[in-house]
Amino acid sequence: MFIHQIPSIVPNLLPKLIWSRPVDEKSNAVYFTFDDGPTPEITNFVLDCLTQFEAKATFFCIGKNVVNNPEIVKSILAEGHQVGNHTMNHANAWKYSKEDYWQNYLDCEEVFRKMNIKSVGFRPPYGRVNSFIYREISIDTPIFMWSFLTGDYNQDLSTQAIIKAGIRHIKPGSILVFHDSVKAFPRLKVVLPALLDYCLQQNLKPEIL
Repeated sequence: MFIHQIPSIVPNLLPKLIWSRPVDEKSNAVYFTFDDGPTPEITNFVLDCLTQFEAKATFFCIGKNVVNNPEIVKSILAEGHQVGNHTMNHANAWKYSKEDYWQNYLDCEEVFRKMNIKSVGFRPPYGRVNSFIYREISIDTPIFMWSFLTGDYNQDLSTQAIIKAGIRHIKPGSILVFHDSVKAFPRLKVVLPALLDYCLQQNLKPEIL
């Protein structure tokens, strides 16, 4: 069984990480985020979809993809969205030394600096966190996790199962994770417009983080 929503005990144990956004009785904001891009055609599809629903989003970009697709990043920012760091090469924190992981993070930051991009924060690839990320990188930048993981990259999940789970879990303050990647696209192209439409019907407004 795929776990779309992190058990509540986890955010309580790791309070330095951002799992959702605060809400009040008047809040209707939700937060659509996209990992692993930018990817030609796929990120453009996402941008068109967001425009159609008058939605804003945050893109946690891999540094090497930013280098290879600078015009797409410019489009992301020009359309009022945000960009965050997702390491230079989609680094797995459980397989890298502290020094190598930190350098991978810094290399992505340097790409952003050269392009005059202000990063909203960091999301560790695979959602994998270690003590270095939690105790040290969290001092340098906000670290964004999620309330709802779509699982759009998972070929074993049907689009209808993802949409159904989204309808069950999305609420004000939720941070949603999608992927603007080749692997996720067969599900993303169905799931994204459906969940944007659901938010519209429920008067939930996708905003930048």
